[in-house]
Amino acid sequence: MSNQPIRIGIIGTGIFAHRHHRAYKEVGSDKFQIVACANRSKDKALAFASEVGIPEAAVYTNPQDLINDPNVDAIDVLLPVQFNKEIIEAAVAANKHIMFEKPIAASLKDAREIVLLSQKASSVVAVSENWSYHPLACAVAEFVQQGGIGEIVNFTYDSARPYNPNSPYHSTKWRQNPEHPGGYLSDGGVHDMAHLLPILGKFESVGAFATKRHSIHVVEDTLATTIKLENGGVGTANFTFCSAGVKKMDLIVHGTKGSVRLVNDQEVELFNETGESIDTTPITSLQKNAPGQGFSDVEGELACFYEVVRNQKKLGVSTEEAFHHLAFIVAALESVKSQAMVKIQQV
Repeated sequence: MSNQPIRIGIIGTGIFAHRHHRAYKEVGSDKFQIVACANRSKDKALAFASEVGIPEAAVYTNPQDLINDPNVDAIDVLLPVQFNKEIIEAAVAANKHIMFEKPIAASLKDAREIVLLSQKASSVVAVSENWSYHPLACAVAEFVQQGGIGEIVNFTYDSARPYNPNSPYHSTKWRQNPEHPGGYLSDGGVHDMAHLLPILGKFESVGAFATKRHSIHVVEDTLATTIKLENGGVGTANFTFCSAGVKKMDLIVHGTKGSVRLVNDQEVELFNETGESIDTTPITSLQKNAPGQGFSDVEGELACFYEVVRNQKKLGVSTEEAFHHLAFIVAALESVKSQAMVKIQQV
C-alpha cells in the first residue's frame, strides 16, 4: 500500500480532458498528479499541457509512448470508444492501471474482450461511468436490493434530454460519425443504465421502437422500450435527446411492500404498502456508503479509482456491468429492426 499520489497520463486532450482536470484538482493533489498527456495533434497536446503544467518532454503524439513512460502509474483514456480495446490491451501488458470512457466499446465483441482482459489483469481496469457515482442513486439501489420495497413488480422510467444544436459535443467528429451502436442512444443511454441496473437488477429481454427527429444526431435519437427483468419484474423505459427544453430523469419502482421514486438523482420519495408517502431517511442515510468517498459524478469516480488502486476497494461499476449497459442498447436497437422481443446478450 502506498500513500503517494497516483501519477496520471491522459490520452486524448479534447473537451472532457478539461472536465477531468478540474475533477483531479477537486479530489486533491495528494491523490493525483497529471504528469503526461497524448494527442495525435501535438499542438492540442501542448495547449493542454500548458494549462495543466505538464513538461513538454512528457507530451506525446503516440499513446504507446505515454503508456511506456516510467513516470506514469495510470492511464486516463478520453478517446472515441472504438479505440478503447487496443489502449486497454497495451496498458494491461505494461501493468498500468487504466480508466476509459463509456460506452465500454463500440461493439459487444470488443466489450466482451475488454471484460476478459479486466478479469485477467493484475492492474485496475475501470470504466469511467460518472453516473455510477451519484450518491442518492447508489442509496436507492442499496435500499431496493436489501428488500426495502419487497420484490420488484413494475417500473417506469422516463429520461429526457433537450435538443441543443449548439452543444460542443455535436462538433466532435466521432459523434458525427458514430461507430458505437445507436450513436447518442448508447453514448447517453449507458448513463441511464448506470442508475437502472443497480436498482432494478439485470435486464432479460426488451422490445423497442425508435425514431429520428434531428439530423444532427445522425441516427435514432428517441427510444421507447418494454423490458422484462431477470428477477421477474416488468416495466418501460423511454429515452429521448429531443425534448423541448426539458431535462429530467424520472424513475418509479413498485414492489410488493412499497414504492420508491427517484428524480434526477437529487430527489427521492418513498411510499409504504398503502401508498402513503413516508420518511426517506432509510434511503438517504445510505448515501454514506456510495463508492465516491463523499464526492459525486466525475469527482466520485476519480476518488473511487484512487481507493481501488491504493487500498483495494471496489469500483462503483464493473466491466461486466458496463457490458450489460451496452448490451441492453444493442438488444433494443435489434428489436427496433426486427419488431420482436430480443434477449439481452451475456458476457
